[in-house]
Amino acid sequence: MRHTLLLLPTMAAALRKVLVTGANKGIGKRIATKLLTDVEDSFVYLGARDAGRGAAAVADILAEHPEAAGRLELLELDTESDASVKAAAEKVDSLWGLCNNAGVGFGRSIADTLSPNYYGSKRVCEAFLPKVESRICNIGSASAPNFVSGLGDASLKAFFTSSETSLEDLEKKLDEYSAAPDYEGVAYGLSKASLHVLTMQLQKAHPALHINTCSPGYVLTDLTAGMGASKTPEQSNCHVAPLHILFGDDVAHGWYYGSDAVRSPLDVYRGPGDPPYESDTW
Repeated sequence: MRHTLLLLPTMAAALRKVLVTGANKGIGKRIATKLLTDVEDSFVYLGARDAGRGAAAVADILAEHPEAAGRLELLELDTESDASVKAAAEKVDSLWGLCNNAGVGFGRSIADTLSPNYYGSKRVCEAFLPKVESRICNIGSASAPNFVSGLGDASLKAFFTSSETSLEDLEKKLDEYSAAPDYEGVAYGLSKASLHVLTMQLQKAHPALHINTCSPGYVLTDLTAGMGASKTPEQSNCHVAPLHILFGDDVAHGWYYGSDAVRSPLDVYRGPGDPPYESDTW
């Protein structure tokens, strides 16, 4: 399936600004780079918790792609800090789109995983939503539908896939999960399934925007080292779904896209190349 990007002549229109969080390395850096190289009227705020590492990433990208000069800027941003997110939002006038990529991987407690992966994304959305003109892309994972498919309780499966689940009820449930040690290794999948609920609720509250989640695919990064992933961000297609959500011309509202930029279910894994998921409910 081919996806057409909405490319406007740079001289004929203002640059469309996108913030990518956690963009100083890995998948976030790849997304930021491809936005600059593949979307000619884009401008990227490279969000980074560490200013030094962020500045190094900006320098690295511009050294490889000097044509992006003037369209890339560091934005110091720690998604787990109210003060940091507020300060960053005050530096930005408007955004075409927001890409919530910052997060952690496996091997942490439920609370420590939810903090950046769910609550951090929520914090950034709340701060920047008044400035977003068009798109929000939340970087999810196939671990989310895998988590949901493993739930033995049908009502709990419905809870994590329903657009009627409120954030208040979700966060009460997350408190219950956080109270127990992560003995079963569910923290990461839980955090990404929760991100789907957040996405659906934000979409309901802001119907004029396109707010979606996607999987970047199983990519070799610091988060997946030693877990079987073989392709680095530069070797992978981790940017395909995010770029489609942020600039594609046929983007939906409140969907979850697989790494091939095709609609996927929230409760069972769909592999790249498999038929699209179809539903009238979510």
